Amino acid sequence: MQEFRLKKRVAGSLLATSILALSMAVLPNGAAAQDSDLQGEIRFSWWGGQVRNDKTDRIIQLFEGQHPNVSIVRENADWSPYWERLTIQSTGNNQPCAITMQTRWLATYARPDILMPLDELVENGTLDVSGIPEPVLNSARGADGNLYMIPHGVFYFALMYNEQMAQTAADAGVAPLDYPYTWDEFAEYLTAILPHLPEGAASVHNMGREQDAFVTWVQSHGEEVFDGSNVGFTKDVAVQWFEYWEALRTAGVTEPPEVMISDNSALIEESNIANNRGFMTNRPPNQLGSVQTTVDTVSPGTTIGITPYPVGPDGTVGMDIGANGIAIGASCDEARVPVAAEWINFWTQNEEAAGIYESDNGVVSIPALATAQAEDPDTQPTQVEHIELYQELIDTANPVFWPAGGYQALTDTLNRAYDAVAFGQLTPEQGADQLIADLQQQLSQAAR
Repeated sequence: MQEFRLKKRVAGSLLATSILALSMAVLPNGAAAQDSDLQGEIRFSWWGGQVRNDKTDRIIQLFEGQHPNVSIVRENADWSPYWERLTIQSTGNNQPCAITMQTRWLATYARPDILMPLDELVENGTLDVSGIPEPVLNSARGADGNLYMIPHGVFYFALMYNEQMAQTAADAGVAPLDYPYTWDEFAEYLTAILPHLPEGAASVHNMGREQDAFVTWVQSHGEEVFDGSNVGFTKDVAVQWFEYWEALRTAGVTEPPEVMISDNSALIEESNIANNRGFMTNRPPNQLGSVQTTVDTVSPGTTIGITPYPVGPDGTVGMDIGANGIAIGASCDEARVPVAAEWINFWTQNEEAAGIYESDNGVVSIPALATAQAEDPDTQPTQVEHIELYQELIDTANPVFWPAGGYQALTDTLNRAYDAVAFGQLTPEQGADQLIADLQQQLSQAAR
């Protein structure tokens, strides 16, 4: 039996031609030359679970081994506590020298009194950005035009699905989806697959409240999420979004509202997709390896695949991309800046460090290093799939500029608005009105 694949792979080279051209302009050859006089202690902060913590610790040990007079103090936390702590640290001018940063949060912190502008350090060669594509590097600029972080990983959003369930439906005559597929084709497929799923299983997690799915919907329908610090999308596109998911929910294609709220915040081992209670969900593709590892224990024999979000009615791709990177805190004193800069160079440019991290927090920003990871036989198959899908989609991505407070504001207001719609408290029209009004209020407050 031929293996079922939900998405259509691009034949030939791993890299699209334009990405290959960008990547081969400069091939990184490891960290900058070791400075035997480099010395000092810096604090480095990042978010993530135990797997990422272990990888980060190995990279720190490798760096300290090459620079015996340098010490890096580790500061790690889970996602939400990480940003809460950084806000408190920044208020007290006590932020670390090296700070893991993300483009979705950058505008909140991209001020010279919180993060150090890095353009001068790039221009004089202290910071090495060789091989980082210009669009990725420019995504790390603030509203004032200054460069505030050096990207080390590019992330994107997609869908995870149960490959065995997809194959069972295909064997029963349900035509598989070939990318690109529209939102309407996506809904038709999810409806068609439902009778072939295990009893009680939903075809898809209800993504009416999920901001990464909503962003893709808005952009694939030809609108902008934000216009500076203002809401950029119309009421009509929000109403259509709520109506789309309400139609699937009332048809039983998604799980009920109370499960909708709990599922994507649940531990992987408790989630629908890990326990064969759901066919498809939205989770970041860089989590594919950890999800598969958990599924191997919870539901042996189940394999999880990834596929892109749908495109708009006219084929417009709405995929957002963002970057994670390292910034230097404005409170980092002059004597420690060279250590922080060399640490950033090592993290982004050193092939061994990139191999340890394995694109854990986004596909490594230097395409040549991503290629090396994908071609390395020791790289986990799930990580190869993550990198390959990114390389297939990057040319058509439509990055969002997230204003100060925009990520949290959209997450909070979309959650509230769609929850009210799903529980019958608001109509889709009223939900759209509430979403736009509440979102604009939060954006205006953050911009003051």
